[in-house]
Amino acid sequence: MVVERSRRECVLCGTAFMGRSFLCPSCSARYRRQRPDRVLRRRFYEAVDRQYPGWANTYGSYNPPFGLLRVLDRLPRSLRILELGCGGGALLRDLAARGFIHLVGLDLAQTALAEARRRGTPARLVLAEAESLPFAAETFDLVIAADLIEHVDDLDAHLTEVARVLRSGGLYLVKTPNRPLAELYYRLAGLDDYPFWHPSMLSPRELRQLFARHGFTVRFVAQPRLTPAQLRKVPTRMLRFLAARLPIGNLPVLLRPHLEVVATRW
Repeated sequence: MVVERSRRECVLCGTAFMGRSFLCPSCSARYRRQRPDRVLRRRFYEAVDRQYPGWANTYGSYNPPFGLLRVLDRLPRSLRILELGCGGGALLRDLAARGFIHLVGLDLAQTALAEARRRGTPARLVLAEAESLPFAAETFDLVIAADLIEHVDDLDAHLTEVARVLRSGGLYLVKTPNRPLAELYYRLAGLDDYPFWHPSMLSPRELRQLFARHGFTVRFVAQPRLTPAQLRKVPTRMLRFLAARLPIGNLPVLLRPHLEVVATRW
């Protein structure tokens, strides 16, 4: 996410404007009224990678799922793992360093997969959409999506596909913004284009209910601390110093800036 106010060009139409968002006011308003198709979404994310490499998750690891990594550290290294929205492969390389050997990464953007290949990510890399997974039923023991589901237009189609490719008893590990807090921040920060790039945010209750409809039980995992991306949003050095030491994991789920979830397929 881009948070500094500056003169910039809309990543879709090229119009120059002053602001913090990726889209100009005209495109922001247009795509609040109509849902963009998936071709346009791919074009958007590839343009963000090209125009804002210092902020794109493709080129760095700014939002690691700290709580989920603790869960993964307790699991067998022989698990067959699929990462959705793998970006430039940072999490896949972390998993490989932890000893996991059967790794597949999937992303919508060709720019992301090109960077993952450039960095020698030790995984099979697949260009595809999260609502239509090109894998046979029960291919994986575990699926992980860190900061992915909020970008997906059709969460029902997505979860149907995840349930299909997971074995019975398999795990879906998810990190996603906590909708009420995220929406409040985006509005205060002037990010009026957030419905374009985060069309499917969920509250804890909404997440639990949605996953249950698709055959998953849900357990929320505490994040131990703020991520680098979250700390970048704090306005001063002193406040960032203090925020980095906040015991975020002690907060009730409703007050956590993002949700980390272990969902088990029935």
